[in-house]
Amino acid sequence: MNNGIRIRPARNAELPTLARLIENQLPDMMAGRKRPNNIEGHLASLIPDKSLILATRGNRLAGLTAIDLDHARILACYLDPETASPETPRELFKAVEQLALSFGIRRLECQVKKQVSGFIQSMGYSLAADHAEDKTPVLSKDLLEGADPELVALIKLQDELGIPADYGVRHRMCLQTEAKTLIPVGRDIFDRDQRLVPAAATAWTRLQTAASGHAIELKLVSAFRGVTYQANLFRRKLEHGQSIDEILAVSAPPGYSEHHSGQAIDVTTPGIKPLEQEFGETRAYRWLRSNAGIYGFKETYPRDNRHGIAWEPWHWRYHHRPGL
Repeated sequence: MNNGIRIRPARNAELPTLARLIENQLPDMMAGRKRPNNIEGHLASLIPDKSLILATRGNRLAGLTAIDLDHARILACYLDPETASPETPRELFKAVEQLALSFGIRRLECQVKKQVSGFIQSMGYSLAADHAEDKTPVLSKDLLEGADPELVALIKLQDELGIPADYGVRHRMCLQTEAKTLIPVGRDIFDRDQRLVPAAATAWTRLQTAASGHAIELKLVSAFRGVTYQANLFRRKLEHGQSIDEILAVSAPPGYSEHHSGQAIDVTTPGIKPLEQEFGETRAYRWLRSNAGIYGFKETYPRDNRHGIAWEPWHWRYHHRPGL
C-alpha cells in the first residue's frame, strides 16, 4: 500500500493497547458521541464482524476506524499525526465503506467535527439539505454510487424479490462473491453434477476419503449454487404462495448463500433424509465435528450460532487448505 500503510481488521490481542491509545493519545475526527466507559470491551464487540479496522506502518499504528453496523454509522476515525500519511483517512474510510457494502448497507453516515467536514465531503459525503450551520455536521454517502455494477444489480434483484434491506446486518452475513473457476466433484444424491472451486474440491475428496477409512459414507446433497439459481428458487416459492418470511426461514437469499462461493457443501449419510437436523445425531456428524477442520471445513451454522440461523449440521464451508 502507498506510503507503507497497511489496512486490516484489528485482532483480539491488540485491544488493550488500542484502548489505551484511544484514551490517551489519538485525536478523533468524529464528533457528537461520548466514549464508552469500557473502551476495551466496546472494541471487543467489534472484532467478530471485523468492524474495527486499523491502519499500520510496520509495527506502528497510524490510525483506526470503526463502524456501527446496526445503525450504518461510522463511530470513529482516530489518527496518529506522526505516523499517518495524508491518504490514511481516505484508506480507512474506503475500507469501512467496503465492509458496510459487504453486509448490504446502502447508505453510511457519520457525525464529524466541523474542521474536518470539508475533507469528509471531498470523499463523497454530503450534508443533509436542512443542515443548520450551528449544528454538528452529520454527513452521509450513498454507497451504491460508483459501486461495482454486479453488486448494484444484485441489490436490485434482492429488492425485486422483497428481501429486507437489513438482512445481512441482522444476521451478520456478508454478501458472497460468486465463484468463477469451478471443477466437477461428482454427482449428488439426486444424480446432479456438482462443482466446487479447485481448493475446496481437493479438500472435499480428502475429507470423503478419510471418512470412508472410518467406515463413514459422506454423500453430497449440494455444492455450488449460483445467484440466478437461488433467485429462481425464491421466485418459484413466491409463485406458489409462500411469503418471503417463510422462504427466508429455510433458505438464504440470493447473494448471501455460501454456496455461491463454490466452497460450501451440504452433506448427508445413507439412511438419513437430507437437510434435516437428524443428521446431527449420526456418527457421520460426530466424525465431522472432530475431523472436518483438519481438511479445512467448518460448520457454519452450529447450534445457537451468532447469525440467528437454525442449526444446519449438514452445511460445511471450506476456509483454507491445510498443509497435508
